[in-house]
Amino acid sequence: MTPTDISRLMLEDPTLDASEDAPRYAFEVESYSPTYAVLRASGDLDMTSRTELIHMLDQLTAAGSHVTVDLSAVSFMYSGAASALIDAASMADGRIRLFGPTRPVRMIVEALGGTDLLDTRLSFGVTH
Repeated sequence: MTPTDISRLMLEDPTLDASEDAPRYAFEVESYSPTYAVLRASGDLDMTSRTELIHMLDQLTAAGSHVTVDLSAVSFMYSGAASALIDAASMADGRIRLFGPTRPVRMIVEALGGTDLLDTRLSFGVTH
């Protein structure tokens, strides 16, 4: 074993995982008609998710779709992502609704003044 080999072994960290670089969030779009889509978000919507979230909402609303943003699988929402979501919804003239927020998401959305965007209807067709 050469000194270079020893240095290489010392610098390698076996606890590092390549998946640490992968996003900790995901977005999926389900289009149900030309005018209605569901944007499903999951994971941690941190500061790295903000740009993608805005881009997806802009694309969907530019096409004239009404969008339900399903937040039921979001474990954390950065205030910047929540603000972007609220801003996009206010600019979309009621075409964006937020559905099924987890408690942490509901708390940040309400704290930022987006309570009126929350859709409180059940997903089983029951309306209030």
